[in-house]
Amino acid sequence: MLRRRLIALSVSPVLALGLVSAAQPAGAVSTPSSISNVVAVPGAKPGEVRFSWSTSGSHTDYFLLETGLTAFSKSSDSSLPTSGRNAKTFVISAGARSYTLTAAQAASAGAPLGSANYLYYRLFAVNKEGSKTVTKAYPNLQAVMPQALGTDQSRSGTDLRVATFNVRTVKATKDKRNWLLRVDDVAKEILTSRAGVVLLQEISPGRADGKGGSTAKVGRQTTTLLAQLAKQGGKSYDYRMNRTTLLVKTGEKRGTQGGRVLYDNKRYKMLSSCPEKTGKTTYNASCSFALPIASGDSESKRRRGSYALLQNRKTGQKFWAFSAHLDERHSSSKTTGAKYDKLRGDQARYLVSLINRLNTKKYPVVFGADINTWQSDKSGYSGHNVLVAGGFYDTAAAKVKVNADYNTSNGFATTLGRSSHGYGPHLDVVMVQRGKGGADRWVNMLQNPDADRPSDHNLVWADVRI
Repeated sequence: MLRRRLIALSVSPVLALGLVSAAQPAGAVSTPSSISNVVAVPGAKPGEVRFSWSTSGSHTDYFLLETGLTAFSKSSDSSLPTSGRNAKTFVISAGARSYTLTAAQAASAGAPLGSANYLYYRLFAVNKEGSKTVTKAYPNLQAVMPQALGTDQSRSGTDLRVATFNVRTVKATKDKRNWLLRVDDVAKEILTSRAGVVLLQEISPGRADGKGGSTAKVGRQTTTLLAQLAKQGGKSYDYRMNRTTLLVKTGEKRGTQGGRVLYDNKRYKMLSSCPEKTGKTTYNASCSFALPIASGDSESKRRRGSYALLQNRKTGQKFWAFSAHLDERHSSSKTTGAKYDKLRGDQARYLVSLINRLNTKKYPVVFGADINTWQSDKSGYSGHNVLVAGGFYDTAAAKVKVNADYNTSNGFATTLGRSSHGYGPHLDVVMVQRGKGGADRWVNMLQNPDADRPSDHNLVWADVRI
């Protein structure tokens, strides 16, 4: 009976573990001894996690390790669900004081290699006598990310530092610091990162002051950034953009068209033909794409991004660069929230299909985006899941991570708080497909405190090999 019980528990979440009572009535099952010093660290091999703990082991038949992709609690006083999303339970022998979750097991728990997903976990000691079961839980819910995969330096390839940066739309004219007051800081942030390719979001082709009308005197948000980069970077850099003008004809209903590819022309050459004009009008749909919208949405919700085929000038390595910005809407309504999560999944699915369709030569691909969702999002994580399933490695699963415990979105707050479990939401992703391994370093750039943040999002960069 006990063996059959163990097998059943190994494939389903712990949903009905008994709570320990302070008083033990006659004939009651003995309470397992307490568990202490529970620690989880990335394992020895990519994708693994190693758990360790201390306990005397008395009155313990086995341990249960429960994981989830969102926070959970067994307490009736908690507002958290009793099990997390994608809950998984693993049975561990009574004599063990450590346990290694293999890459395959971590993947089954929702944290496959390269996903940058982390696992919330709790450890329980279980004593079973006859038909009765008593458990003793380690009191703290914790989180751990499986071991990362660095770049494969044993293979020939080209090292690349790639960034993503949502620079905040010029249309936000009510901000305390509008674009013209921030553009020099945005340029400085990019130059400080030393990224050769920066995937931009919310970089509008409209007037730099956020007003309507001609851009002749004040310039565009796109061109004013290039001007600041040239001014501050001097002869050391030559940043250019795949497109600076409108992607949609003036007068047509449209949503954001701020996804652009910025690259240092000294290091990389753009091979794509991306004309800025159609005839004499300053718009062209070249090197751009339109993301799906939800049923009932108007074209004002249609988001557009862009791409370019680039080539490293020294090594000759060709690669694609894509920038996108997924739908921003969320809702406390379970039904509506699920609708928007599905939309982000559909948008990511379209992107994977588009990239595969364009990339007939099977070149590496770097992708930067504000995906507008995060792992602990109650509505789901569909956009990210689709990208990972499509072969993209999330560089937040780098060997070295800097400021991973902070949110990549800052909301212009002067002081940012750290995540209590060590992993802040990263709405801003840098991903690589067909790279040589994973990523060596991932950096969420920020100062803390900072009263004059360049944008309401942090620049995020990663070192990859293609």
